[in-house]
Amino acid sequence: MRLSLVGAIFGTVLLAGCASTPRLLPQTHKLVQLRTALGVGYMRQGQLGLARNELAHALALDPTDGAANNAMALVEERLREPAKARRYFRRGLAHHPHDGSLQNNYGAFLCGTGHVAAGLKRFRAALHSPLYPTPQLADLNMAVCLLKVPNVKAAVHYFHRAQALAPELAAPYYYLARIRYDHREYARAKGDLAQYLARARSAHALFLGVRIGLALKDARFIRYCATRLFEGYRHTHEAQTVLQWQREGRLDGH
Repeated sequence: MRLSLVGAIFGTVLLAGCASTPRLLPQTHKLVQLRTALGVGYMRQGQLGLARNELAHALALDPTDGAANNAMALVEERLREPAKARRYFRRGLAHHPHDGSLQNNYGAFLCGTGHVAAGLKRFRAALHSPLYPTPQLADLNMAVCLLKVPNVKAAVHYFHRAQALAPELAAPYYYLARIRYDHREYARAKGDLAQYLARARSAHALFLGVRIGLALKDARFIRYCATRLFEGYRHTHEAQTVLQWQREGRLDGH
């Protein structure tokens, strides 16, 4: 099972934890916000060097700013600089211990680097932050992290919590479909995966759909998922695997 945690780079979400620092002049604080917003924008576009430069300017003006530290930590994580990422997360939280976005992102970082118990603790802190605007992300990350324990029952609980808070989220449906598939609950897996595919597409989800279709002997579902896989993700390992299955005749007769 592919376990992907959500380190939020959702502009307004990421900036939500930014509180005004009284010692800064108002125009300086606005400049910190502007530089941070530019950094986040570059990060979302994958221009990590430019993002790091803008965020460095923001932090030079105010090293304690929560949003700037949060964003810089995510940039360093993407640049595969875990020690630097950890330092920015910790500095941000030292000055903004109740910032739910920082807690959630640090939790995702910790869980993604093998520190599962510490990550779960951060997600709980995010969920107890009354001003955190997107608790569904912490619920989702908590669930994904719990799968690493593994504690499937608790993970399902948090996936359902995330769904209740944000029905538009696609990821919980994929993970639930995978859990159902692993437990040979193929019809329920198909239902969850169909909900995911109504919201998003990915090679691993469509590959799971082919396997669910094979388990159910559902030729129509196999054809649907395989066709979408070849159309959008033809050069992926998943698509090549299904092509090999076709050549071997494993998809015939379903």
